[in-house]
Amino acid sequence: MGGCHRFVQATEFGVTDGHGADTQVAIVYPAVPGVADTDRSPFVNIDSTTVAGIARAKSMGFADANLAQLVVSPYVFETNDLFTPTAKGRLFSVFRHPIERAVSMFYYIRVADWEPSYKPELQQWTLEQYATSDIIENNWMTRQLSNQLGGQLTEDHLRRAMEVVRTKFLVGLMSKIEHTMARVEKFFRMTYHVNPTNQEACRERLMSGGSNSNAFNKKPVAEGDPAWDLLARQNNFDLPLYKYIEKLFDEQAAFVQGLPDDFRKVDGTCCKCSPATYPPEGFTCPQAVKNDA
Repeated sequence: MGGCHRFVQATEFGVTDGHGADTQVAIVYPAVPGVADTDRSPFVNIDSTTVAGIARAKSMGFADANLAQLVVSPYVFETNDLFTPTAKGRLFSVFRHPIERAVSMFYYIRVADWEPSYKPELQQWTLEQYATSDIIENNWMTRQLSNQLGGQLTEDHLRRAMEVVRTKFLVGLMSKIEHTMARVEKFFRMTYHVNPTNQEACRERLMSGGSNSNAFNKKPVAEGDPAWDLLARQNNFDLPLYKYIEKLFDEQAAFVQGLPDDFRKVDGTCCKCSPATYPPEGFTCPQAVKNDA
């Protein structure tokens, strides 16, 4: 999303290229993996994906600098400290069925040698072995949304997670990713302002393949299979939570009622075109910093 809409993002990528030592908050253009002849994306020089990074960003006055348009973080409660009464945010997340997520995680961490969670020994394991090991995550969604990262979970934690997601989140579903993206774009009034033709092509690639798709040797698991039942035990709170999120997804359609599905194209402008065009409220065009620079 950030790449296609060319938003200024706050992620762990902002502190690469030595920017973790910066003392003032700023927009930076770190080098990215991939094709050299591409423009780099803008990031704020903070790391919103760790607790320490969030604390650093707060001390640097991240929120009131008003530089980031999109903040990415797994920390629901800690991220709240990034914002102030004069610089608020709104949470949104794309949720995945807990069993599908667990299966994908199993196949991912056994090949993802670039991740700290990489477990090459899992290449010799079955999914059933993984489901009964101490490596598998337990009710990850409920724990994140109730702030109960360890210890036993109760129905009270599930209720708290449901209340947090109801009152704080615009929810999306991985199983309905096109509808999700269209809703997010409408809700946040996201329109193209850099190069609409290229941005739409980027979006189509994202929708068709995904930026983090993981299909490597993945075997389907059906409800009722032994592996499914074992994984369900590890997600006994996440499963009803996900059902609730599916209900919320249907209800939240009212938030964008009446707006066109292609809202992203409404009143689009092109700051990279010749001649350049800009929206009436103004727009700061991303710098043309090549990846080989």
